[in-house]
Amino acid sequence: MQLTRVLQYFKKRPKWPGLMTSGKHRYLPVITSKQKAKAVKSFIREESNVKILQNPYITEEEEHGAMKALGKPQAKFEAIKEAKKQKAWPTDVSMKKYLEHLNVTKSWE
Repeated sequence: MQLTRVLQYFKKRPKWPGLMTSGKHRYLPVITSKQKAKAVKSFIREESNVKILQNPYITEEEEHGAMKALGKPQAKFEAIKEAKKQKAWPTDVSMKKYLEHLNVTKSWE
């Protein structure tokens, strides 16, 4: 927090009432050519990633076959998944367990 305060101390901004980003006299930062180039590079990178993801290396059938061939990792994953599922659900409890304390005073004749 102190570092932020120190770094922002030297930043020159005009002082005006109200919100900076709305209104008649709003502050619009100047977009530099570096920022434009950076945005273009990110768009190109994103487009290439989309192209790669649209054309998978193997089909879904081959992928399922590969997982079946591995065997052990899939079984281990299923065991972990089942353990998480059991942990999420509460244990089974019967009414007999809840009402057991009422039988303390019950006596046989």
